[in-house]
Amino acid sequence: MKTPTKALTSLIIILTLFTGQVIAQSISPETIKQQIDSILELPKDQIIDASYDLSRSYIRSKDPIRVHQIMDSISDLPEVMINTNLNFAPFYLRKGDVAASLKLRKQSLAMSESYGDPTLTFDCLSSLTAHYINVAKVDSASLYNNQAENILAQYQDIPRDLYEIVYRMRSDIEHILGNYEAQGVYLEKAWSAIADIPNHRRRGFLLFLIVDFYKQVDQLDRLTYFTEQLSAYYKEKTLNTPDYHLPIDQVLLDDSSEEAIANLENIIRVSDSLSNYNALSVCTIAISRAFLKSGQPERALPHLNNTIEKLTAANYLYGNTSERQMLQRVYLAMNNYEGAYNILLDQKAMEDSLRNSEVLAKIADYEVKYQTQEKELELQRTEANKKFLTALLWAGGLVLLLVLYFLYKNRQKNKILARQKSLLETTLDEKNVLLKEIHHRVKNSFQIVSSLLYLQSENIEDKEAQLAIKEAQNRVRSMVLIHQKLYNKDQLVGINTKEYFEDLTRDIFESHQFKSKPIKYATDIKPMVLDIETITPIGLILNELITNVLKHAFPEVKDTSEMQLRFDQKGDSLVLELEDNGQGMPDEVAESSFGIKLMKALSKKLKANLTFSPAPAQGTIASLEITKFNLLS
Repeated sequence: MKTPTKALTSLIIILTLFTGQVIAQSISPETIKQQIDSILELPKDQIIDASYDLSRSYIRSKDPIRVHQIMDSISDLPEVMINTNLNFAPFYLRKGDVAASLKLRKQSLAMSESYGDPTLTFDCLSSLTAHYINVAKVDSASLYNNQAENILAQYQDIPRDLYEIVYRMRSDIEHILGNYEAQGVYLEKAWSAIADIPNHRRRGFLLFLIVDFYKQVDQLDRLTYFTEQLSAYYKEKTLNTPDYHLPIDQVLLDDSSEEAIANLENIIRVSDSLSNYNALSVCTIAISRAFLKSGQPERALPHLNNTIEKLTAANYLYGNTSERQMLQRVYLAMNNYEGAYNILLDQKAMEDSLRNSEVLAKIADYEVKYQTQEKELELQRTEANKKFLTALLWAGGLVLLLVLYFLYKNRQKNKILARQKSLLETTLDEKNVLLKEIHHRVKNSFQIVSSLLYLQSENIEDKEAQLAIKEAQNRVRSMVLIHQKLYNKDQLVGINTKEYFEDLTRDIFESHQFKSKPIKYATDIKPMVLDIETITPIGLILNELITNVLKHAFPEVKDTSEMQLRFDQKGDSLVLELEDNGQGMPDEVAESSFGIKLMKALSKKLKANLTFSPAPAQGTIASLEITKFNLLS
């Protein structure tokens, strides 16, 4: 007999880890009934753990759903059914029965709340979060994840390592929303929850996720650090250790031979036949990377198309975006730009449906409610501590009544001051929350206006009318950007000029359709914080100036075509300059144009002087000198 190759050994490992299938157990209703009856004879505090172990023992049976149906028909005790439902619910989801999976999880949550065990309630909330992540309903996922975290904050005797689950699922939510920076933050928070527990059963799995994430976003410093952590974990573990995870690319694809490819294709076929969508998704991405690396992108097409079709049919949307991104890369490698463009539109439509303003508004609302609950709990604990200290002071007053009388009077004054300070801080927090909500709603309103303008332009055949509506969209975008930054920053009343002007310039250039090559641009902007009353008209004027350069300055874009944006404070004035090396301004400017009228009206509001002059070599310099402004820092 030949010694198994590394690829064949890896095949067996991955097949075991990701398909979750072993030699089928025999399913006997009589045997299951005897096992449940023996569990019910145990002391009450042991029933939950025993029922969990029993249901887990049948996870890898030939027909897990049938086992669940048998157990459900035998017992309806909450102690048995909660863990049974939670363990078997994912199999209904993998079979495409989303409704059945959700029903089991919600039934378990209702039973756990009546049973009164906060740890069980946490497990049910986490299970519901995982369900909604897998079907990409991020608002519901965020709601249940916040409730799970609230359980941990409320009950201090629950193991603290459960925060790893909360933060890991929050990173999944941020991944769906496309917030990759926040995804990394929450993955590292999850790691901090179990970093000091060497033998934690999810340690290897979490390290695998973090390493894979930093590999995807190409952050070499963090990738190096966590790869070292993962390597250290591997040295201490064996391949038979539960929850031991290996990066698939490293195990199967360090050898690009046809034998390794064939092994991986076999895993994909097995995963597909078993409807194991996790394995199907991960292995499809891995084999596609291998084909791209070997210069055979066309071989990845049937695998990607099949996986996308299966995941979509099963409403398994969480893994669907990665396959579409890989399919786009494959099309580009094949120089099939039409296919890449179509899959990009398809992916964008799906992602937009997951990230629409209504969903984001719900998530923000859930976050505010959760933070309010956290503050209430903290206030309750603080009040309890204050009562305890007061009782100690009264007891001491019985012994040293005369001396402590003066101390007591002084303490009363301090308590009054503390309450006043607490009231002021609470008021300030509420004000900040309200301001954030206002900016969020204003931003959403502007986005609705922009969307309406876009829809209107789609129904207009007149090119000049379409152009006018497009320019109106750009003006709305400049104001949307302001409220977006106010909502995302701790500073709620001011905007950083460098960040805002650079983002606005980039957005305008990206929205402009160049006939040939794009125009180059450079910025030299002094960072300062201006209030919203100052930054809004400046942003609108800058939008008009940049739009004019893109429309009129360069009839033919050359390699030397360039625009420069400068902003600085000179004496008691702010100076905004926009210089181009285009064909220059005409001798007479059309004073009747809407753009010119708008810039002059906004200039009056700023008590500013707007001038146009020829550039030293070629082109035009537009200069805005502002004398009325409010500089915050």
